Amino acid sequence: MASAQDSPLSQWCNNMLVMNPAFAGSADMLRLNLFYRNQWPQSDAGFQYFGAAADMPVKQSMGCGIEATSDRMSFYARRSFAASYSYRVKAGTDRTIFMGIKLGAVQKSLSTSKLIFEQQENLPSEASKVSPDCALGVAAMLGNVFASAAAEHLLRPDQSFLSEKDSRTKLKLTFDLGYVYNFSPLTKKIDVEIMPNFIYQRQGKQQNMQIGVTTQVNWLLASLFVRKNIGSDAPTAIIMLGYKNLDFRIAYSYDAVLNRKTNGIGNAHEVSVTKLFDVKRKEKKKSIECPSFLR
Repeated sequence: MASAQDSPLSQWCNNMLVMNPAFAGSADMLRLNLFYRNQWPQSDAGFQYFGAAADMPVKQSMGCGIEATSDRMSFYARRSFAASYSYRVKAGTDRTIFMGIKLGAVQKSLSTSKLIFEQQENLPSEASKVSPDCALGVAAMLGNVFASAAAEHLLRPDQSFLSEKDSRTKLKLTFDLGYVYNFSPLTKKIDVEIMPNFIYQRQGKQQNMQIGVTTQVNWLLASLFVRKNIGSDAPTAIIMLGYKNLDFRIAYSYDAVLNRKTNGIGNAHEVSVTKLFDVKRKEKKKSIECPSFLR
């Protein structure tokens, strides 16, 4: 359990602050975000991951945010709370560098009072542990090309309830590379944005690659991705549909493991909601513009 992988999120662009602290305040508005993920719903483990985040600009080039998440699995739960700070630098007419840091705490709790073991296990019936944690992130917009990197669990919090060896949380690395293409086919009444991107994550021995494309046609949002665990034979198809306007976004995605042997156990449902609010600031300087997917 101590070396387990963090719960994945399929909707990367719909949970910006949770994925990378560099994006705190990137929408240049007050942004509220909610998400819920039900992993392996047909199993008895009951993997559920949900949380809330809020971020906003502080000054022309700075942003801050807070987030709270909960990860539950049967008798085991992990909760986290963190605050993020970001700084943006304009490096040219169409080049922006984002940098961010996240500081917080992780609480893991265990309840085995309702479990029955064939043999006596050396596990406490109730236990809880709180540890500090830290993450760093960086991102860049170079014209229509964007890239980001994040390093999480830099403090390697010790989350074991027993005196096990190497019980600290594994360092998690996330890399993302993509391209944003906008055009209006046939008529100006139709706006199309196409965003292919590639995501690589590594945590301990676990390595995941995700590649696909997200498309927005006026208010309709849709994406198709394939995620592959390098140590697994079966890839996962991710289908997302959603609605997005200038200040509101809601999306639903379904993960389907492309392997008949799973019988649907490896599938997952995910929902996210994002709402933007105009922030009336005293500072009148022009803010740094950001691409639409950061909103």
